[in-house]
Amino acid sequence: MKKKLSICAAAIIALAMTGCEKTGTIEGEVCDAFTGKPLEMPTVGMDSTIYTTLSKKYEFNQELRKGKFKFVKVPPGTYRVYAGRSKYVKTRTTVTTTEQNPNATLRLYIYNSQVEPGLYQGTPEGPLKISNQWVVYSTNCDESIVGYRLSMPQQVESATASIAEKIGVPKKGKKGKKKHKPAPAAQVVTKVTNLPDPRVIEGKLEVFYRNASSVTTALTAKTYPAVVASIASHKDCKGFGAGETNGVFPVKDKGTDLKVEYVAENLFKITGDLPKGKQIIQLSQDGKTVQTYYFEAK
Repeated sequence: MKKKLSICAAAIIALAMTGCEKTGTIEGEVCDAFTGKPLEMPTVGMDSTIYTTLSKKYEFNQELRKGKFKFVKVPPGTYRVYAGRSKYVKTRTTVTTTEQNPNATLRLYIYNSQVEPGLYQGTPEGPLKISNQWVVYSTNCDESIVGYRLSMPQQVESATASIAEKIGVPKKGKKGKKKHKPAPAAQVVTKVTNLPDPRVIEGKLEVFYRNASSVTTALTAKTYPAVVASIASHKDCKGFGAGETNGVFPVKDKGTDLKVEYVAENLFKITGDLPKGKQIIQLSQDGKTVQTYYFEAK
């Protein structure tokens, strides 16, 4: 009899403990990564749980119209929270709550799926792409990170022939007869273009980088002073033309780390203070250069 009572008492105690378990609220808002503005009617949920804004029992749809979400009566634990929206790229983050701190407030960022790979500045109107016009002047380097050609020849066709001659309009001969004159062959000339000036900023860098594909390891960013140096001292760089003697190279032993933060799938925020002067910014993954940019900090 005593044994049965003990079992019953234990069951009652366990039930009481379960009923008294402290729960909390996980809430927040979903914003556009580039504008910082809340997005109406996002889809938010927590992996492997019943908590989702798509549930018929979800009771905060009015707030969802303002980009805000809320999950109540959430037991303490570690959760993987995701957010998305039609034609937007998702984001995921991990949040941990405890009985001592059962509540959490999050701000999640997503972005339009039409945003192409590259470097962007965030604006109230949306992403502003930073064109990498220096990439066509870059060379492949093993140890030197990158080398930029100071100038590059380009072959273009001259436009010396008249339009009529180019399309072969028939001309009249001496006796009024028409005869065709073949269009002259286009002449090819060489035009030299110089390395574009670096992008000038005030020194505080705050940009977004949209990666071309999903990454499994972290993206890193570093900035180096850019100097004009002899190509002969950077023999690991392939791609300079015959007769070229100098190029623009990073000073490897004076690099400055930049902060890289995950924003959403394939999107990273890069921030930091650039040292004064011309800089080459290197974005890399697994020790390999993904892209470089040419800046000048005032």
